[in-house]
Amino acid sequence: MPKSPKARKESSKREREEGRMSEEALNPFRKSSRTERSPSRGEEINQTKEIEEKIETVLREIKEDMAGIVEESRARRKELAAAREKEGEQEREDMLKSSEVRKESSKREREEGRTSKEGKNPFRNSSRTRRSPNRSQEENQSKEMDKEMKTTMIREMREEIKTLRKELAAVREENGELRKELATVREEMRGREEKGQLEKADWMKRMEIID
Repeated sequence: MPKSPKARKESSKREREEGRMSEEALNPFRKSSRTERSPSRGEEINQTKEIEEKIETVLREIKEDMAGIVEESRARRKELAAAREKEGEQEREDMLKSSEVRKESSKREREEGRTSKEGKNPFRNSSRTRRSPNRSQEENQSKEMDKEMKTTMIREMREEIKTLRKELAAVREENGELRKELATVREEMRGREEKGQLEKADWMKRMEIID
């Protein structure tokens, strides 16, 4: 007895469902791999972008730190050059003053020499000994102060450069860790992609065998 159109339709629908179920039984990764791989791939892309952004940020910070170190070093060099210039000016001024003092002393000695012949200069020795030590003492104090100021400034500059170098080393270490993390994520992505291709090839072979 021939089947009615409705019965034929139901039979065809049932056959299609059975065929689809048999394909899924032969390839259990068909649905799962398609549904699971897409979100994980998107997450991996997002993770890669985040890591790349972090690396760019760290590199930008390193460049800014390096620029800051260079700028700070330039400023310190200018300060040191100014201190040296000031010290040179002070030395020139002291030399001029000492030259003037020598001239005055020589002039005074000549005058005292003249007056001593006449017996009118009883304070010749006392005036010389009174002025010379005071002048020399002031010059020594000025030189010591300049030396201390320069030494302090150089020490502070070295300490600051040492601190900046430590910070830069820490930033570089963090950058290296981020690069390693990025390489790991990329390696995982390649592994999953290769696995997906192998699964697809295996499924295609099974379908060819069925056909």
